[in-house]
Amino acid sequence: MTLLETVQLISIIVTAVIAILGVFGVSIYFAERARHKAGRKNRKELEKEEAEKKEAEQKEALKQQQYENALRAIIREENASLKADTKEIKKDLADNTKGTVTILRNDMKKSLDYCKRQGYASASDRANWHELYNTYGELGGNHFKEFVDAWKDELEALPLKPKKTRTKKEDK
Repeated sequence: MTLLETVQLISIIVTAVIAILGVFGVSIYFAERARHKAGRKNRKELEKEEAEKKEAEQKEALKQQQYENALRAIIREENASLKADTKEIKKDLADNTKGTVTILRNDMKKSLDYCKRQGYASASDRANWHELYNTYGELGGNHFKEFVDAWKDELEALPLKPKKTRTKKEDK
């Protein structure tokens, strides 16, 4: 082999090595480029998914806030209605209590008058009268207390049994 042939062989080998290295280099370049693009694409997809997730959470939070606001409004309306109803009930209760106290006072007076007409107050008459008197006091009927207490004293002063009257047989 001559020098020229040797140089040609070396140049062919060098060219082949360069070509092989070039192919490897280009392959590595394209692989790296594809990996880089895929990474960018994945990052964009992740960012998009995170943005969608955040948007969905914000929408859910907004719905929850709207629900809570609507619920608060309903509760406010119901509380206002209950306050008005409570006022009305308290007024009705006060009116009924006042009427009941008046009726009790009237019944005590009628019962006392009956006992005075018959001239005595039996144990059951007294028990009934005291029940009226106690209920009258419990309901706050103290604005006529001086009269009612005087009636109580009058009832207590009456005898428990009627006076014995003589019959015609006893006179003979």
